[in-house]
This record gives sequence, C-alpha cells and structure tokens, in this order.
Amino acid sequence: MNQRLGLKSDFVKPPLCNSLFSGIWIRWNNLTVAEKVVCANLSLIAAWWVIGIYRFMAAFICLGIVGYELLNFGRVRLKKPSLNVIALFVFSSYRLIGSIFFELSTGRKFNITEDVRYILFWYGLIALLWYVQSHDIRVRLEVVAWAFSLVTIQMLLFWVVGEIVFGGRDYIYPRTIFSLLAKNAEGDYEHGAGLSNYLMPYLPYHKSVFGLKRWSFFFIIPEIFALVVAYINLISLDLKNRFWSICLFIVSFGLVLVSGTRSVWLLLPAILILRYIFIYGKNSGYALILALLAIISFTTLSFPNVTDTIVEVYNSQVETVGEVRADSTEVRGKIYEETASAILDKPIFGHWVPGSTVLPGFELGRVGTHSFILGTLLYHVGIVGILLFSLFWLSFLSWLYKTRKGRPLSVFLLIVLYTLLSTVMEYGELLACMLILLAAIVGDKGNIKQKYNCF
Repeated sequence: MNQRLGLKSDFVKPPLCNSLFSGIWIRWNNLTVAEKVVCANLSLIAAWWVIGIYRFMAAFICLGIVGYELLNFGRVRLKKPSLNVIALFVFSSYRLIGSIFFELSTGRKFNITEDVRYILFWYGLIALLWYVQSHDIRVRLEVVAWAFSLVTIQMLLFWVVGEIVFGGRDYIYPRTIFSLLAKNAEGDYEHGAGLSNYLMPYLPYHKSVFGLKRWSFFFIIPEIFALVVAYINLISLDLKNRFWSICLFIVSFGLVLVSGTRSVWLLLPAILILRYIFIYGKNSGYALILALLAIISFTTLSFPNVTDTIVEVYNSQVETVGEVRADSTEVRGKIYEETASAILDKPIFGHWVPGSTVLPGFELGRVGTHSFILGTLLYHVGIVGILLFSLFWLSFLSWLYKTRKGRPLSVFLLIVLYTLLSTVMEYGELLACMLILLAAIVGDKGNIKQKYNCF
C-alpha cells in the first residue's frame, strides 16, 4: 500500500547492516533518516535550551521534513489524516479562534505575537503527528536510549558542577540567544515572568530532597524535566543490556528526585509496580495475578495492626514530600478549590484566561492554572473544549493500541503517567507534548514479540 502511494523512502527504511553500536558509540550510518533526526535533536537538547527556541522545535523539524521531501520527491507525501490528527486540529483551532474572539469581545489588546507562537507550537506538532502516521515511522528503542544516556551524562556533570563545586549558590541568570536577539526580556529575571527567556538550570531558593536545589537542567521548568527523566527511567527497563539498563535506571531515578516534583515522586513507583504486574501477569496469566493480589490484600488488611502501619507509613511519606515545598502545597490547594468553584460560572465555553491570584504577589498562582484537566480544559475552554480534546485523546490511544506490535511497554506506561498527572500538572510547555510524540514512534516494526529485560 505504501509503495503504491509512493510513501516508502529512506526516511523510514532501515540500512542493510543492523549493527547499531561500535563499542559505546552509535553507528551513525546504520541509522534511518528518522533515527538520525531523533538522535541528533535529543543529543543536542542543551543547544535548543541555550538558543532558546524550544517553542519552535516542532515548526523547525517540520521545515526540515518539508525540505527533505521536496528535494527527494518533489512533494510532501502524506496520507489522509487520521481521526486523532483531525481532532487535534479542531481542538487547537477552537482554542485559537476562541481566544481571538474573546480578546475582541472584551476589548483586550490583540496579541498577534502570542497567536503566531501558538500556531507554530500546535500546528507544527499536528503536522509532525500527521507525517509520522502517514509513514508509520518507528525509531528503535536503543537509538532513543543511547541519545537519552548522552543527555543524562550531560545533566549529571552539570549537577556535579552546580551542586557540589559551586554549592548550589545563587547566580546571575543569563538570557537565551533568542531572547537577546529578539529583545523580549529586560533586566534580571522576575519570578513568574518569561522563564523560557533565561538559562536557569536550577532554582537556588527552592529545595528538593536532602536539602539539594531543585533542578530543571535544560528543560525550563522542573515539572517537564521530571517527566523527561521519568520516561528515561521507564525506557531503561526495556533495554536488553542489563548493565546499561541498571546504570540508566539508577541515574534517571536520582534525577527524578532532584527535580523536586512531588507528583512524579509519588506516581513513578506506582507505575513501576504496574509494569511488573503487567509483565508477570502476561507470562503467568492475569487471573493468577489478580487472585494473588486479592488474597494478599484481604489477608493483610484484615489485621488492624498491619492496616494502621500501612496508613502511618503512607501519611508519613506524603508529609515528607509535602514538607519539601510546604508553601506550594497550600497554594495549590487554594488554586484547585477556587478553580473548581469558578468552572460553574461558565461551564460550556470556559473563561479563556487565567483568573485572579490566590496569593498576593505570586503571579504564577492564579485560578485556572496548575492542572491540565481542571485548569487548561474545564476552566479555560469549558465542556466543549474537553469534549474535543477527549475525542483526540481517545482516538490517539486507539491508534497506539492498534499499532502496538513492536512497541516497548514504556510507551504505554508513559501514557498512564501523563493521564494520572493531568489532574495536578498543566503541561504548558511544548516539550511535554513532544515527549508523547517521541514515545509514539519508539519501537521496531520488525520486532513483533517484544522482550522485556527485568532485574
């Protein structure tokens, strides 16, 4: 079918030689064009950060693909868009048109710069998803893991210099190259204003675990960094090389801790447990696993002393996590409470802009923020918006399931992690969306029976 449509190309065709590595180095000539694009962009993620063009990443990659297609085939070869591509286009267009209409109807200043950024942000992502599905692009797990390993080493060295050598002290926040050229930021960084315009690998006044600073490295905000290293953690368990798997797992788990992102701290262990339940259930039968869980749960929780101990340990863990940034815990609670109340005022089409601050002087703590489902969807775009997004998300999950052969388990576990975190995380940066797209292309079309490395 692809050949009749003219869609088969070197972009997805693997080389004749399948050997990926020469020692610890990857064999560049043995990668497909898609794998080279992914490997290069992941390995040079620090360069994207220094230049300051994260928000244009999808648009730049799209331009590169268009150039590649025109030079090699004289046209951009695409299939009919799938339901999830159409649904994401409709949802993004609804948000764009709705925000413009809201600005005009309320007499607010029309911000064409923000609208252009939005178009490059979302429509570039939609075009990438369309192209990926048109060509059934897959990138081998080992290629992504190698690139992430390189990024992990960079972050580890960065952390040693910043935390140990310099002691995590305060510093002057340099501007990104794009910010300097565009002159879109002036003076020193002010909390809550234009974070992406500055190079801030860690927050000197915020702490994570053991009194260490809260790091975001090359990923602008700690929450996005936590998502990235959580995915690296999940990928590490799919590697067949046991030494590589263990090393990458340990380092990435440690990086999750220094992110200071409590929601990921609490959910990642649960996701890891879910992974092994799935694997062992698949091998020995789900009925046996569920029966054992039921027996263990019933017999264990039947003893009051055991139940009290479990509750005490859980409460202690939650309290410990909350104490890392106790002020943030209280502020978030106020945000969610006031957001839930405000949703009822405009339930159909939403409010379109963030509400008032819940804490004087804290611009980031506004009603309608800090939650994707509660804020980004229900508060901002109402029931109409959440229905459109649900159509995209469900159809996207359906596509992933239908094309599941050869996909590693980490892909689906990341989807579970995102879904669970959507109540307490906003996913405002493009990187969070690009990570989902990256996970969607990881796998091997020739590897029908995926083998998982467990230790």
